[in-house]
Amino acid sequence: MKKILCFETTICWRIALEQTGRNRFIVTYGAETHTGLSYEEASAKLGSSIMHALACEGRLDNRLPGEH
Repeated sequence: MKKILCFETTICWRIALEQTGRNRFIVTYGAETHTGLSYEEASAKLGSSIMHALACEGRLDNRLPGEH
């Protein structure tokens, strides 16, 4: 199977999900590239990358309970 770009966005940095084979994925987040990921690993890495980028842009409220 050739590499297929499944998802791509730019939130602060480029975030991409590519599939390279059955249950084999690559997640790219800025300069970081994570290869050979399973579906579950890619899901977690993609989700955390998106959440981190949104937090860096100030689009999430990450205050702890009681913080103002």
